[in-house]
Amino acid sequence: MPRRAIVQLGLAGLVLTGCSVKVVENVEPFRLGVTNAGDADKPRVERPEPVKRYQFECRGINGNPLIILSSLEEVWANTQYKKFADVVVTYVGPQPQVLVAEENAAVNVALEAGAVGARNDICLLIIKACTRNNPPTISTALYGLGGVPIVKGALTLAPMAPQAAVLTKWLKEVA
Repeated sequence: MPRRAIVQLGLAGLVLTGCSVKVVENVEPFRLGVTNAGDADKPRVERPEPVKRYQFECRGINGNPLIILSSLEEVWANTQYKKFADVVVTYVGPQPQVLVAEENAAVNVALEAGAVGARNDICLLIIKACTRNNPPTISTALYGLGGVPIVKGALTLAPMAPQAAVLTKWLKEVA
């Protein structure tokens, strides 16, 4: 063994023997959600399940149901999203239906643009417009929902939705 390697091993040994090790006894095991030892005895408060407000029955080109979801985010994130030819939106939340702030804002935009009907019905049309419309029949579908006012409401409710670019393009074409 070369002399240099022996010197390096000797120095490494001196360094290692000079290090001290502290032994800690009686340490509690790590527990998820516990910030300190006193919290371990307290029951954790679990978050309640979010209230399901809507049901989205997503259908394929042949009209057969593919899946039932409970939020716009689930519809947009679903792996079958591009296979949806139609989505039937139903309010299933607490009765009577009370619109949240975002829904009210979208309905107000739709009403200002000329939408007619009850606020809750307009909200359902806006949410449906935010889901997915089959590209070959999108113009017919959007006119069937109420046209420009509903599309403007949909873009207010979900400006970053996957369908938003298609809706924006459609608005430019009909304007």
